[in-house]
Amino acid sequence: MAGCREANHYYAETSMFGDRLPDRFRLTQQTNAQEVDLSRLASSSGSSQTISVGDVLEVQLAAGLGEGDQSQMAARVQYDGTIWLPDIGAVQVEGVEPQTAEGLIRSEAVRQELFRNPTVTVTVSFKKTNRVRVLGAVREEGVYELPAHASDVVSALAAAGGLAEDAGQRVEVRNPAGSSMLSEQPEVGGSPLRPVSAQTITPMSSYTINLSTAAESAGQSYMVEDGGVVMVEKRDPEPIYVQGLVRTPNQYDYPIGKDLRLLQAISLAGGVSNQLADKIFVIRQLPGSAEPLLIQVSYRRAKRSQESNIRLGPGDVISVEQTPGTVFMDALNIIRFGINGSTALF
Repeated sequence: MAGCREANHYYAETSMFGDRLPDRFRLTQQTNAQEVDLSRLASSSGSSQTISVGDVLEVQLAAGLGEGDQSQMAARVQYDGTIWLPDIGAVQVEGVEPQTAEGLIRSEAVRQELFRNPTVTVTVSFKKTNRVRVLGAVREEGVYELPAHASDVVSALAAAGGLAEDAGQRVEVRNPAGSSMLSEQPEVGGSPLRPVSAQTITPMSSYTINLSTAAESAGQSYMVEDGGVVMVEKRDPEPIYVQGLVRTPNQYDYPIGKDLRLLQAISLAGGVSNQLADKIFVIRQLPGSAEPLLIQVSYRRAKRSQESNIRLGPGDVISVEQTPGTVFMDALNIIRFGINGSTALF
């Protein structure tokens, strides 16, 4: 009754005729990149007024003794987060807002006994931006300018209009390595900018993230440097093939990011074409294996049990087989058609 059975032939459920399909061959639930909460990947970088490396600040300093006792200068934030001011020297300002920077400059001037109670005003005249290229499965590929303080993967994807429908889970980020110089900026308030000293940035290797697992772990920032590239994986799964005793045998697109089970595939093909059809083979090519995996399923059991209504994968072939019962039903239908046709002739 069991017939000849190969080693890679399994049954969807426990059967007296053969082994049940091992769990290692059962497919897991599909993940959808568009359902990932990307906000969990965003960096906590402060407000848009936060001072960042590369910003240009306009600093006004007055001792309060008269109109002539005022100075105005421009300063660019260096790689170490400081600005350099004449007489005062280096002041750490990265990561704070202009109002806080005013207090830091005032405190340093008083500490060095340059002024007793100076008035300091700090404004941001130029905000450093990063030019980032976004490619792959996004709605609008292109080059986008992101604020330096919020130049992360989430901001890059948002600038590109979000993920496309064929987006996968993998995102690769390539950041430039080696030396970097900030672009020259014009003079502000008549004072020349102090040039940024050449400094070797620690090379950052390209890295790849899985959107789902990264969002679940959270707590880590995925930054994109100036000149960086963000590439989102495109999914192009193989179609499935439905053949045999179905109304519309054909190949059908495999849905991206969604589960596809056996009964759904048969429904795509218009359902079974024979009332007694029950024996189904799911043929799946395993990676690295010369012989395909053969899964035998009962159509009637699949309608009652999720264990038999197995998940399908890209490239699966679903074949609804002929049996003695289906052959008998086909013959009976032919006889009925012949009788009905003959009756109509008289």
